[in-house]
Amino acid sequence: MSINAPLAKYAGSWSGINKLYLSWTPETLKESESKLDVSLKANAQFIAFEYTWVYEGEQQEGIILLGCDTKSDAVQTVWTDSWHSSHTFMLSDGKVAEDGLISVKGHYKVEGHPDWGWRTDIIPAGESLKIVMYNVSPEGIEELAVETDFARI
Repeated sequence: MSINAPLAKYAGSWSGINKLYLSWTPETLKESESKLDVSLKANAQFIAFEYTWVYEGEQQEGIILLGCDTKSDAVQTVWTDSWHSSHTFMLSDGKVAEDGLISVKGHYKVEGHPDWGWRTDIIPAGESLKIVMYNVSPEGIEELAVETDFARI
């Protein structure tokens, strides 16, 4: 099954509230407005999720480029975000569930420590779209990092 065919209906403009979870700070939750543009790329072989959000008054930008293996439920993303992954890309692998949930996981380096994980879930649901990101310790403990519920503009 091609994941892009079901996701193609999500192309367009979306808005929502970005929730950034910062467990290491006194104010553990930062909320800001978020915009999302979903578009098909490379003759509809890929789908791009381009989003903006705000941290301490500065606009941030991110992009998730998603592709799939049309013969299986395997998916792959390339992700970067001006605040989370400044100047680097993260390659993540995962799959699409029968209900349409896309879950991928990649890894990033932490100097002096084993690599950490980053799991991203893209949850299409009718007229809404949700993106949830988790920071994953080297021991496999997941902590909610970002959650945004989008509605079509």
